[in-house]
Amino acid sequence: ALSWMKKPNKIAEFSNYGQKEVDLFAPGVAIYSTTPENKYEAFDGTSMASPVVAGVAGFVWSYYPNLTAAELREILLESAIPIKGRQRIPGQKKKVNINTLAKTGAEINLPAALKLAETRSK
Repeated sequence: ALSWMKKPNKIAEFSNYGQKEVDLFAPGVAIYSTTPENKYEAFDGTSMASPVVAGVAGFVWSYYPNLTAAELREILLESAIPIKGRQRIPGQKKKVNINTLAKTGAEINLPAALKLAETRSK
């Protein structure tokens, strides 16, 4: 599962959290996309974060097509950057360590994923 971030080390207050399900975070606030009126507009949410993760996965897989889906997932999780600092609990002012809110508490990282995929593909 994935959730979304406002900026590096800052998870959106209205993001999804979960010790059992949220594995990875990706940028998902104020992401520009096209609209039906042939314009661009900024959107928030997993609808914006999911394409970031899919793009990273596709990019890594294009260089290392022999990876299995399970291996690729493992690479994305292991190469993610841990989110630093305390995060606000949704709907509260209290801040806690990310480990209490999410399974991995890490943001996807394309360069690190490529490096790890290279070592795993040898």
